[in-house]
This record gives sequence, structure tokens and C-alpha cells, in this order.
Amino acid sequence: MYTIRNLCERSGLSRTALLYYESIGLLRAEARSESNYRLYSDDSAERLEKICTYRDAGVPLADIVQILSYESSEEREILERTLHMLNHKAKEIKESQEKIASLLHQAPSVDSPLSGVDVRTILASLAPLGIGEEVFLQIHGAIEHSSPEGHQSLMKFLGFSEDEINRVMSGTRKKSMEVKQNDQKKT
Repeated sequence: MYTIRNLCERSGLSRTALLYYESIGLLRAEARSESNYRLYSDDSAERLEKICTYRDAGVPLADIVQILSYESSEEREILERTLHMLNHKAKEIKESQEKIASLLHQAPSVDSPLSGVDVRTILASLAPLGIGEEVFLQIHGAIEHSSPEGHQSLMKFLGFSEDEINRVMSGTRKKSMEVKQNDQKKT
């Protein structure tokens, strides 16, 4: 039997997440210890692995509940629907990237003065194009991860001071090194 702590360590999820999964019927403690701690069986641990696999694939929790219910035969339909949703989101992000690239092409060069252009102004300009703050932040994160130099240029364009850029870039380099180390550990 596993305690909630064991499952947290095994899955990488927080105690709060496991308790939430229990509250929506995804996970169930099989018993209680003498100290009244939740105890989970091997079956529960395997079920949690499935939950994590579906969640990591982008399947909404409500659909995971349905997939894992014993009377559900809709797994394929749910997975196809999720794939369609993710493809749609990817298409929207690609379109947003193209719009941003077009805007950047039309924008003054990094070396020119910005006269009042800041993140709020850019977000306000992008809103009529259907690009909200969430998509803007996704694009920003993708640029930061895939092209630190591009990210630095974007920050200059947005009017960040050299000190702010250096502080953010040092954090980006640190994150990048951590990701590389984690990738090396996996191989």
C-alpha cells in the first residue's frame, strides 16, 4: 500500500492535486492506516500513472474521468476530440506567430526610439487580431526558449532597460541549463 506522500513522490504531483483527483472520482484511497492516513493500492498507483499519461497528453480531467470509468467505451472518440482540439490550438498559435512576425516586420527597428510603446500598448494592438494576453505569453515563452537572442531583441524592442534584460537573460540561461541537464539525465 502507498501513502499519499508515496504517490506524490512517484507521480511528481502535489498532495493537493491527488486530493482533488480523489474529490472528482479519478482516484480512490483503498483504506486508512491506524493513524488515519489514506492508503492506496497498486491498482490505484497504476490508475494514477494512466491519469498522468492522459493529462500530459492534454486530455481534460472530465474526459479522463469518463475514459477511466468502467462503463466507458469512448476512449478513442475522446482522444480524437482532444487531438482535434490540440491541432486547432496549434493552428491558432501558428497564425498568431505569423501575425506577430508581420507586426514586427512593420515595427520600427530595435535601434529606433519607442516613444511610449510598452507591453500594454502591444497587447492592445494585438487584441483586434484575436491575440490575447495568454497567446502573447505563449509566443513570448516560445521565443524565450527557442531563441534567447531573439528574446533579447524582443525585450529591447519592448523598451526593457539593459539591467532588466541582463537579469531576465541570466534567468533564461539558468532555466536552459536546467532543461539540458534534465534532458541528459533522461537519456
